[in-house]
Amino acid sequence: MFKGFLLALPALLLAGLFLAGPACAAQTGRLYLVGLGAGDRDNMTLRAQKVIAEADVVFAMGRVLKDYADMLEGKELHEAGHGLFADFGRRHKDNTEMEAQARTVIRGAVAAGKTVAILDNGDPMVYGPHTGYLTEFADLKPQVVPGLSSFNAANAALQRGVASGKVSRSVLLTAASAAREGYTGKDTLAELGRTQSTMVFFTMGLDLPEVVEQLKQSYPGDTPMAIVSYAGFKDRETVLLATLDTILERSGGKLPFEHLIYVGDFLK
Repeated sequence: MFKGFLLALPALLLAGLFLAGPACAAQTGRLYLVGLGAGDRDNMTLRAQKVIAEADVVFAMGRVLKDYADMLEGKELHEAGHGLFADFGRRHKDNTEMEAQARTVIRGAVAAGKTVAILDNGDPMVYGPHTGYLTEFADLKPQVVPGLSSFNAANAALQRGVASGKVSRSVLLTAASAAREGYTGKDTLAELGRTQSTMVFFTMGLDLPEVVEQLKQSYPGDTPMAIVSYAGFKDRETVLLATLDTILERSGGKLPFEHLIYVGDFLK
């Protein structure tokens, strides 16, 4: 009988591992970078809503935490900062302490089996301020929930096929960094504009007169331009149509905080 027990022992142990495995395995949670969409809340995807509902811990910038307070009630909330774990964010001294806190909270929560959601407006992978989290926590295998970009919302406001230009069918998305003092990159607006492709500017605090001056090195003065403000907000969205020659006069040289600029003959 004893010999039979020894022969059966490996099978018993193997069965025990299968039964006990899930219970004994370390419990791990999930980490998401979630795009909330641009403009009004009903532009949010169903997947984003589901992830937020399941989240135990949420990181977001102050305005997002305030605007979505009703959806975040009862959750552990943290300020996500701007540019944490990214090169452009290291210019801010306050980010060092926030990064240390984020490491502690996120790794602790995921290890405890909790779901952590980092919230961002628009699509987080189109000039989003929180992409550094993906690099810092790559070992946690974060998932990205795409959102409706302000680019998509502005295209809808313009009601024109953005890739339907006559001179060029290409579309360039740029932060127009070359219009800022001290920038040393090769992507000057004059260089980008050599093919007279449609250009879309994702940027804040842009020096519009400088942009127009650089664009005129490549585009004719009658090339159409558009400024779409507050794209995706049903009650605030506006579209200003002009040309390179008239945009400064038509806009007064001033731009609202939330805007996109388009240049290209697809607007004709």
